[in-house]
Amino acid sequence: MARILIVDDEPANRLLVKTILEHAGHQVAEAADAAQALHEAREHAPDLAIVDLHLPETSGVELVQMFRRDPQTSTMRIALYTGSTVDAAMRDFMAVNRIEHVIPKPCEPQELISAVAQIVSW
Repeated sequence: MARILIVDDEPANRLLVKTILEHAGHQVAEAADAAQALHEAREHAPDLAIVDLHLPETSGVELVQMFRRDPQTSTMRIALYTGSTVDAAMRDFMAVNRIEHVIPKPCEPQELISAVAQIVSW
């Protein structure tokens, strides 16, 4: 199964996603902010980072840009985990940063498992 990093400042959201994905057989690390996410990504080389757009201090958008600039994380798959609407500007950002998936927040457990399976099977 895949190594997955969950980046969300809400502990309940991280716990929910972690529980669902671990139950599906994945290895899961978590981070509450951008600094912790960069450390975890460099340390554990996840196959996928699931990133909330609304993080404290450094936004999810800025974190994605940091991941893409860092040679250790530049090729990591990234999915956005958000309740925000994906508008034209966000679609442009996703295209530039090679993000093809948005996991809606909230979502049903099977939706999350299916989305992750599709992303990591590329």
